Amino acid sequence: MKKLVSLILLSVFVFNSIVAQPLESETVNESSESEITLSNNLELDSESGKWLHENDGKKHWFTALGLVAFWNIGLCTYNRLAIGSEWAKVGWEEWDHFWERELKWDRDWYWTNFVLHPYQGSIYYMGARGSNLNPLESFGLTVLGSAAWEYLCETNAPSINDMVYTTFGAFSVGEMLYRLSLNADEISSLLGFAVNPTRLWTQVWTRQKPLGTTHNIHELSLKFSIGNTVGHTNIIDYDGDYDATEVYPIFASPEFYVAYNDPYGHDSNSPYSQFEFLFKGGIGAGSGTGANCNYSELDKKIFYNIRVLSDGMVFSRSVDFGENKDTSIGMVMEYDFDWHSYYLLSSLAPGFAFKQRINNEESKFEYQIHLAAIILGTSDFYYYRRDFDDYFIQYKESVSAPYNYNIGAQTVLKAKYQKNSGSNIAFGFRGYAMYDFYNQLQELTNGEKGTQVGWDFVGIANISAELALTNTLRLGLCDEFYSKFATYKNLDNIFQFVNTASVYMKFQFRNYVL
Repeated sequence: MKKLVSLILLSVFVFNSIVAQPLESETVNESSESEITLSNNLELDSESGKWLHENDGKKHWFTALGLVAFWNIGLCTYNRLAIGSEWAKVGWEEWDHFWERELKWDRDWYWTNFVLHPYQGSIYYMGARGSNLNPLESFGLTVLGSAAWEYLCETNAPSINDMVYTTFGAFSVGEMLYRLSLNADEISSLLGFAVNPTRLWTQVWTRQKPLGTTHNIHELSLKFSIGNTVGHTNIIDYDGDYDATEVYPIFASPEFYVAYNDPYGHDSNSPYSQFEFLFKGGIGAGSGTGANCNYSELDKKIFYNIRVLSDGMVFSRSVDFGENKDTSIGMVMEYDFDWHSYYLLSSLAPGFAFKQRINNEESKFEYQIHLAAIILGTSDFYYYRRDFDDYFIQYKESVSAPYNYNIGAQTVLKAKYQKNSGSNIAFGFRGYAMYDFYNQLQELTNGEKGTQVGWDFVGIANISAELALTNTLRLGLCDEFYSKFATYKNLDNIFQFVNTASVYMKFQFRNYVL
């Protein structure tokens, strides 16, 4: 119990140090031409007898706590009765002296740990925000919901990584979805509910829409790409014979991007009053070489890539660096997730951001520099995904999990030169220095290998060029290069790279009235 209390107090202390600025003060420097003007088809009516009335601003704690209890009990019951999950068959054995249960790292599916758990936490978080709790209070309720789930709703040992991802990850995901939901109402109230389903609960009990602003979408785009990917792995100082190159001949990839409020010249104390969010999926022909998993035959035939990238300003200041320059400086939270046929990568990292736009008469130049500390991330362990020669096969059965947990540092660089017509050239880079720390997951039991520690150095760079055909339609070319150097305590070093070339069509909805 002492460990649980300490973890909760530490989480709240860290989060409070991040968002200790006044939450009521929010200045949005957003020109009307950068907004997407939409019609709101859901009207509030303050007259008695109507379904929704004007938000009274009062904190509805019981509504928020009720949602946490309903969600945990409902989700656990569904997994127990409908799916038959053994881990959901909890009882008095788990509940009696639950505070004595020891926290451990878990080995769950990658998607479960770094996507589903943050989304589960965002349900707690959005429900609290929809009950008029502020971000700090909502975060505290998310910590409570996560602890209740780990200690009372699973037969497994309470998970250290789940406690981190379900709380800090939920803050990153939940605040974005909460704000986007209110803006989605401008298109359709049903879309608003789809983005934030907790409103089905909070609006029933409070009979009022959540508090928040609308007309905040600074940029919105949908992109459709087709391309080709080539990957290669080299084990340094290894003379064995194996096929290290894989070719994924063709894939299709849709991509959604939104910038919430203008990233440049933004001044606010309100967390995530400005953020950028990208979601990308890809599917195509496989390389013929499958991952070391239960679906290896399917993996040989299908190429896949799921990418979620976001960065939200926790607070920012607009600094005057001279005429024709819009500058933002502040604290940022990075949330990255990359699940590729050839590699795995994710990070949760708070840090510092510098963003500046230089406005010229016929063009503009934008760039950003982010430096962040990874509080918890993941990367693929060695070259677990492929069988080659007999080098690694002797250890494969004793690998605890196909990915590492790690901490470290992260940098993000963005630059774009754009003409007034919309045509542009853009460059992006994400760099990671990830330390695979002692006592997390990897233990090779053969011989005296022991627990594996080491470093993963990863860089992902891309360059693109777009030609604007109309105000909304653009055609472009993009090339992306992924590279990784991994060095471990008891295994040879490896070097990997993946090159992806694509052509795309993009619908750019900025400055466009839907």
